[in-house]
Amino acid sequence: MKIGSSTESIPDPTPLLILIPAIVILLWPDAFGTTALMLAGAIFVPLAVYWFTQNTMAAVIALVVASAIPRLYVEVAGLKARPEHIIGGLLFCAMPFLLKKRQQPVHWMVVDYLLVAYIAINIISSVFMSVEPSQTIKWAMQQALVILPYFFLRVLISDRAGFQRAVRVLLVTGVATAGYGIVCFYSNLLFGTKFGVDVGQYGDIPGTYGLQYEGNILAAYCGALSVMMLTLYLLKKRRGFLISYGLFGLAGMAISLSRAALAATAISLSLVLIWGFWRKLLDTRMVFKIAVTTLATAVALTPALLPFYTDRFSTVDVADVSQDPNTALRLVQVAAATDNILAHPILGNGTASFQLTFNWDELGIEDWAGGAWLSNTETRVLHDTGILGLGVFMAFLVGLVRRSWKTLKREHNPELLALLFSAVVYLFTFQITEGTLLAFSWVHLGLIGCAVSFVAHQDRENGKEKLQPSWAEMTQL
Repeated sequence: MKIGSSTESIPDPTPLLILIPAIVILLWPDAFGTTALMLAGAIFVPLAVYWFTQNTMAAVIALVVASAIPRLYVEVAGLKARPEHIIGGLLFCAMPFLLKKRQQPVHWMVVDYLLVAYIAINIISSVFMSVEPSQTIKWAMQQALVILPYFFLRVLISDRAGFQRAVRVLLVTGVATAGYGIVCFYSNLLFGTKFGVDVGQYGDIPGTYGLQYEGNILAAYCGALSVMMLTLYLLKKRRGFLISYGLFGLAGMAISLSRAALAATAISLSLVLIWGFWRKLLDTRMVFKIAVTTLATAVALTPALLPFYTDRFSTVDVADVSQDPNTALRLVQVAAATDNILAHPILGNGTASFQLTFNWDELGIEDWAGGAWLSNTETRVLHDTGILGLGVFMAFLVGLVRRSWKTLKREHNPELLALLFSAVVYLFTFQITEGTLLAFSWVHLGLIGCAVSFVAHQDRENGKEKLQPSWAEMTQL
């Protein structure tokens, strides 16, 4: 039995992808706006939907940009409707027309069905396992809306040229996001402004978030950008990639003052350089250019950042990590979540449900303004969806990585390789900063899914004959 095409024996998940937002409308009607918003939507929505159906690249751009600016929102019925939710809703409305317009069916893979199962487990857990289903079902629907961009990209991107254009959109959006964050940081430093900055995130030290959700997320996003730029520079030898690597990627990551993102970016960049030496893509001249760019960025930022980083690392004690206040708070929250995990180990407690049961006062910590949030992705998924949800989530990620590895063994794909190396930044930073409840991480994974689906389909159509030169063939002297 063949797997991967919507025309083959495995059921096409497209109806389920349409059903999920429909459930949102039925169970969460107030979240779609007040009377004023509905009136504006009656004019704007048809125009936007028509535009997306006529220009799929415009839809891709809107999706990528919206995922990069989650700090903006409109509060409706006590919930925050962010750009990623709004664009997701518009694309849901456009999906029937886009699917009809495609000249070939969407070629679904096993990993896609695993992700659909993960969405379903979130909904089931939120309905049946939560202490307050009326709340968790709303958060489960928000989770579904931010995951749907993975599937939207699979529908919108139908060939390699479209995939490459989408990656360029991701890079340009990343540069703009990092640039705005840098402006926010220096505006606060020089003029005392507060836009794009949480002035009390680290005590007396500001945390810059720009238009991202928070400073740690901006740091991870910019760290991933720097890794993508360096990878593409090694493969395409274009100066613009090198400049963007330092001026926007490294600088945007550094001004956010995230220690985890700093370490994750250093690890990921080291992997890129090791891989470059292994594949004989680096020569003395290129190493010199990369070193000069990195050093110039560090020198330019040091006068402003050195006092902040000195303070940020002053609380780090390798022998006792709990001495750091931020780390201690995360450990307390993870420990508190253990009781809930043990109480409902199979299906969990519902999406984002930790905040419903955690109370700082019960721990003797009064007047704490910090929210109740699980910052570790694996712990959060285990708490919310249980062993079943975590197993499906991990199977999806492992399956996507395996397919990516097979794809890179078959063909030369610089963009896919850049996406994979940069995903290592998220792998590490999401250990202390949860990012899977936001759309940007699913846009990243969706682009990877697009890249591997082309080769998977061609393998079945062409009897696994090689499409392009392999890495070994390209680097063989």
